[in-house]
Amino acid sequence: MNQKLSRRLFLKQASLGAAMLGMASLAACSAGGGSQSRSAGTPTVTRRQVTIKFITPAALGLERTMYENFILKFQDEHPEIKVEVSFEAWDDYMTKLPTILAGGVIPDVIHQHMSIVQDYGQRGALLDLKPYMDRDGIRPEDYIPALFDAFSNEGKVYAIPKDSAAWGVYYNKQMFDKAGLPYPSLDWTLDDFREMAIALTIDRNGRPASDPKFDPRRIKQWGFSWLVPTPTDSENARGFVRAFGGDWYNKDYTETLITQPPVIDDFTFFHQLRCQHHAAPSPSQALGQGDPFRSGLTAMAVAFHNMDFFCRQENVRFEYDVTYLPKGPGGQYVPVGASGWAIPAQAPHKEEAWELVKYLTSEPVQRYIGQQQRWGVSLKDAVDTIVPEDTPAKNFKRVHVDPLQGRTDRTVISFKFPANQSKIKEIYSGNFDPIWNCDSTDIKGAASRTKEQVDAVLRS
Repeated sequence: MNQKLSRRLFLKQASLGAAMLGMASLAACSAGGGSQSRSAGTPTVTRRQVTIKFITPAALGLERTMYENFILKFQDEHPEIKVEVSFEAWDDYMTKLPTILAGGVIPDVIHQHMSIVQDYGQRGALLDLKPYMDRDGIRPEDYIPALFDAFSNEGKVYAIPKDSAAWGVYYNKQMFDKAGLPYPSLDWTLDDFREMAIALTIDRNGRPASDPKFDPRRIKQWGFSWLVPTPTDSENARGFVRAFGGDWYNKDYTETLITQPPVIDDFTFFHQLRCQHHAAPSPSQALGQGDPFRSGLTAMAVAFHNMDFFCRQENVRFEYDVTYLPKGPGGQYVPVGASGWAIPAQAPHKEEAWELVKYLTSEPVQRYIGQQQRWGVSLKDAVDTIVPEDTPAKNFKRVHVDPLQGRTDRTVISFKFPANQSKIKEIYSGNFDPIWNCDSTDIKGAASRTKEQVDAVLRS
């Protein structure tokens, strides 16, 4: 898992050149394209080389090296295209991107997370990729359907999904064994989740949160790692609200639904677990501990497959497994998420940029990424590659792979974050932070104020 990706090793293992999707030479269609053409009996005519700019967030080490090698291979196969890549830290990228797109030098290929793609797309900042897909035979059905929907709107495709994350609940078997609790089943319920989270919250005297003598000031173990239960931070929260029978928005995103009883029940569920039962650590309680689940602070955590990767990388000292999110009166769901590759509407070299997007989402590249077993893939036929041989998680494939390939009886859902998501997140923070920080119990009031303000944003 830790092998260094030298160029020679990369080219030997990946074999990327033989099976790239849609290898039609589109550069010839560009006004300034740098394509090569050859007719029988005539010499090769080489046009000038075009330089495209590619900007993406990527971590130091394996991820950046992997993409550098992808670019080297792409340039070997497209000598008429030179790629200048700029890597950014995740937070830096999200902050810099608006400035970059507003500046005079527009990049040709950019990274788009599903939480921001509708915002950029509906503002006209992204190229509609559907005509390119139709022309070159790139079929949405070859990708994970729920993901593709998150990057599309009203017939337009703003980005091609490049990865995937199918969310489940990881659990520490040793903590369950010590508490005398059965492991969560595949069809466990919200009530099961609540009871287990309370029973697995233990103070330094060994008393669970259900004990009248439990001391919330001296907790040594919490039931679960906190997740923000609003439509602001992650698509995983939608799996819970749907289980309660609610949802965040109506079908056409003209109003929020958070004042409806199922959503209030969802908010109350998490508020009580955190503020009454102390079953999830506060940010200050988890500060400096690394990931709460992997460091042994929490018994359960909502996570996708990279939790398994880091558990194995860090050699955690406990056995673990994963199951689906719990079911409720509204059903049982597998939330999925992704990032994608997009082309700015004002990109100077759209055809060459499209060639790079096709390459990075082609099956050989996707398979190589999946084989690293840290990042997900978006092509259905390549999803099996993320399954590690040495995982102790017996349900890994059932939870993280089968739903992405349509091999599950659970409902797979994504979440189309609306435009103006940054404004919406600020509104939720202003109204709900006191709820999650246990400074207020007025959930209905917070929901009512949030609905009024967010609906105004949606109407704008």
